[in-house]
Amino acid sequence: MRAHNRGFLVVFVASVCLSTLPAAVKIGLTVGTATPLQLLAPRMVIGSGLIGLYLLLRRSGGILIDRRGRQSAALAGVFNLSALLFFYWALERIDAGIGMLVFSTYPALLLGVLALRGETITRLDWTRLVMALLGIVLVSDLTGDVDPLGIFFAVVCAGFYALYMLVLHTRLVAYRATSTAFWITGTMGLLAYLLLPLETPSEPLTSVGWGVVLWSAVIGTAVARVATIQGVRLLGGGETALLMPIEAVMSLGWVALLLGEQLAPMQWLGAAMIVGAVMLAPARRMQLARRSRRHASSSA
Repeated sequence: MRAHNRGFLVVFVASVCLSTLPAAVKIGLTVGTATPLQLLAPRMVIGSGLIGLYLLLRRSGGILIDRRGRQSAALAGVFNLSALLFFYWALERIDAGIGMLVFSTYPALLLGVLALRGETITRLDWTRLVMALLGIVLVSDLTGDVDPLGIFFAVVCAGFYALYMLVLHTRLVAYRATSTAFWITGTMGLLAYLLLPLETPSEPLTSVGWGVVLWSAVIGTAVARVATIQGVRLLGGGETALLMPIEAVMSLGWVALLLGEQLAPMQWLGAAMIVGAVMLAPARRMQLARRSRRHASSSA
């Protein structure tokens, strides 16, 4: 399988895994009466442990990376933990579907940063981005009161996640995905436990809370994080970001099934636009290839 097709596949796998988390986290916060850090700290430690165990069993030495890699992974971990904290805080105030959709605007922030850094951003990129964002606007018309502070937290979450993706794209692409995921999640777990005393949980984690932690650790951390990092290695940060909005569509299905947040016909139209933006991914590759050939022929 070609590298680009493998990249598309692993990002799709990451999207499927991550799409389950908004509903799961909302259940942990409401039904399980857990606090954000009660769910985050053990999730990251268990997820990091699973990735580390996999690396040790392979006996490939992949758990060790150089100093620059560890520093970059730590920076990525800080950004990602910040994003997750704001996302969990947002879900304490707004519907899971709305929170996920607002978070899905992070590709706009990432593309802007990449453009400032000089990366090639094509017209098709912007077309796909507009399609995805317009689709998000259409599907975000969910019922219920919207807490402005919850929306603000979700926007801040999107900003931190864009910075996380930028670090992956610019500083960690040369490292093995599993090794990078281990150091990032390890950093996040350590920081989350250091921050845990700042919260005052009313009671220990319930069985529901632990169920959410385990699901988030295995599916949303160990599997999804390795797949996302591998996708960035194969596709680049900008392309990966443009593929990820499909996660928002799938998450709406989960919140409708598990939380009763229903989709209206206009929301399905928005979902179709997001899927359409994803389906244009191969066209971007062909466009950049043609541009490269034209540049090569003009230089010859």
